[in-house]
Amino acid sequence: MKVVGVTSLDNHKRNQATHSSGEKLADIVDIAIDNCVPAQDALVDVESWKAPVAAGSTAAFVTIAMALVAQVAAELGKRGVSMPVFVSPNVEGLSLDNNQPVFEAYQRSLDRQSWNPPLAAPHPLK
Repeated sequence: MKVVGVTSLDNHKRNQATHSSGEKLADIVDIAIDNCVPAQDALVDVESWKAPVAAGSTAAFVTIAMALVAQVAAELGKRGVSMPVFVSPNVEGLSLDNNQPVFEAYQRSLDRQSWNPPLAAPHPLK
């Protein structure tokens, strides 16, 4: 299995790591996808404001993630693999219960898990 990370390679080049290991995301993944967002991330200057707003990384990540989903689906389709897909009920030609198998598959995956979260540790200052 490969680990893929989406990050700003401009930020990677310009700034020091903030993690205690001294490493950055692009240093530890097998494949680093550049989101092409400038290091400061915020893209819009607002008159009379000191700092820009509107992070570009969010929009870039969603776009990249959906491109990956589309490509993986296309590859699976070429191999004859079909999976239940969650789609908008506004897609013409699909029944209103199209998403039910997706909900059921998700519920089965939850049912198979025997995950019991640990109890919260007491606050160290209390």
